[in-house]
Amino acid sequence: MIGLIGLVLVTANQTRNSTQQIDQPRQSKTQKYQPLSIATFKKNRKIQYAGIIYYAINHVNIQRWQEVSDVSLGWQVELSQANNIVRYLVWPDKKITSQEKQLTPNWFEINDQQVIYHSFEVHTAQKDEDQHYRTSESRIVNQINSDHAAQKVRRMSQNVVIKGQHR
Repeated sequence: MIGLIGLVLVTANQTRNSTQQIDQPRQSKTQKYQPLSIATFKKNRKIQYAGIIYYAINHVNIQRWQEVSDVSLGWQVELSQANNIVRYLVWPDKKITSQEKQLTPNWFEINDQQVIYHSFEVHTAQKDEDQHYRTSESRIVNQINSDHAAQKVRRMSQNVVIKGQHR
């Protein structure tokens, strides 16, 4: 008899506890989109370069820029100056070695809030064929935010290695 009463009490207690758990509202985490600001884009070089690379991969119609589309490998951005223009050479692997740098890489330049993407045309009959595309820094940031890709660009920036002089 005492065993039966104990069993009833334990079962009643478990039922009450499970009912209380069901009745309690769950807190859901809805993350609000945090856009990328032009100030952050200009202030943080890794975010800026990642944003420029993101835009190239997704919105520039130059086929060779797809060579740097493997986000998991990251990028090495090497700064090089030629004819008073800083070139930002984009290598498709943050761990690329000098020996692996055989082919002319894609590169970009930043001038008066404009970004000019360049790509050396590999298989062409013309000598030094350079494809290029021009856009503004604000257009890049607006497109990133339009794509809701600010967080992706922030993550990409952790995979950018910068070599060479600073601007």
